[in-house]
Amino acid sequence: MDYSALESDFECACDDVIKNLGIQYKAGYQSGGLGMLEAFFDLIKSEFDKAAQLFIDSHSLTQHPDALKLIHTIAKKHAKKCVEFYGKVV
Repeated sequence: MDYSALESDFECACDDVIKNLGIQYKAGYQSGGLGMLEAFFDLIKSEFDKAAQLFIDSHSLTQHPDALKLIHTIAKKHAKKCVEFYGKVV
């Protein structure tokens, strides 16, 4: 299995999630204060979890522990970056 190709493909999927989160933030969370920020942080986690699971399912990776670990690590990395970024915005 080519993990570099998987990593590259999932990085692209994460970029799409990040763009979508930016749109959602501006549309419904930006002016909501700290309460909305916490809800947005939950959304970030949820969106990256969904993206990871969709990617895992669509690439039939459930039987490949190393691939699963790679995908979950990338998702967590991007989610953390988003939380840090939007945490500074407020």
